Amino acid sequence: MDKLDERNTSHGQILASGALLAAAMLWGLTYPLTKLIENYPTFLIIVVRFSSAALALLLFSLGRLKRMNWDTLKCAFLLSFFLTAMLVFNILGIKYTTSVRASFFTSLSFLMVPLLNLILFRVRLSAIVAKSALLCLVGIFLLCYTPGNAGLEINLGDLLCAAAAACGSLHILLVERVSKKEHIDSLLFTTFLMGFIALWGGILGGVSGGLHGPEMPMTDLGIMIILGVGCSATAYTLQAHFEAVVPANRVGILFALEPASGCILSVLCLHEAMGITAWVGSAIIMASILYMEAAANRASVEKGE
Repeated sequence: MDKLDERNTSHGQILASGALLAAAMLWGLTYPLTKLIENYPTFLIIVVRFSSAALALLLFSLGRLKRMNWDTLKCAFLLSFFLTAMLVFNILGIKYTTSVRASFFTSLSFLMVPLLNLILFRVRLSAIVAKSALLCLVGIFLLCYTPGNAGLEINLGDLLCAAAAACGSLHILLVERVSKKEHIDSLLFTTFLMGFIALWGGILGGVSGGLHGPEMPMTDLGIMIILGVGCSATAYTLQAHFEAVVPANRVGILFALEPASGCILSVLCLHEAMGITAWVGSAIIMASILYMEAAANRASVEKGE
């Protein structure tokens, strides 16, 4: 079944939504994992993480190289700039704030995606997505307003993570358009995307002298490889393939699961403080996603899709 056939079936949309939720949960894992290796230079983390992601994907895409074309390389090249900027802002932001707060401010993309989609591509919000976004906004507010998490005070790390959200929003919108191109193989696209990000990280790190850090034990190297193979290679491949099936405005809401899972994993792995309001906020975010998917699937069935 090709990308367009998947879009025309409710089963295909359910599968795609599940895959995108899995990607969001993998990205949520990046917050506690990155916090564990925050003492290493930003560009060193990017180089190791995305080199391992590119190598892992290359092993799976060797048989697909015959499908390689100039458009795939061009799209990977252009989109790599947005992702590199997002990662730099995100990793720097985590250094100056808590993992829980970083996951919140980076999640602002769920609001930025429909706004940018309207401004850049004149795509209006559906009633279902608008209601889900409002629920998400309430959940995100409660997630942020945690008494043990400095209330609503904004710091440098929060602003850097918000900048990461803006870059991530543009990436979501552009990936939707790339993923709809039938002649672009999603696995090859993601392989080169990961490779370009590692390249930019190496160049920026070399120019700034930001590739030299403390001696790296095997445990920390293992964390970076997990970030590369799991949270990057797998998650971005899922996004590149399945965003062809789910509209970008809905994808922005689905990816709101990222901060909820990021906060919960930060509490479980790092023992960061997360009060009752944050737990309620996480539950509301999940409820908003369930509402959106149930309503969208019901509407699809009623239309005979």
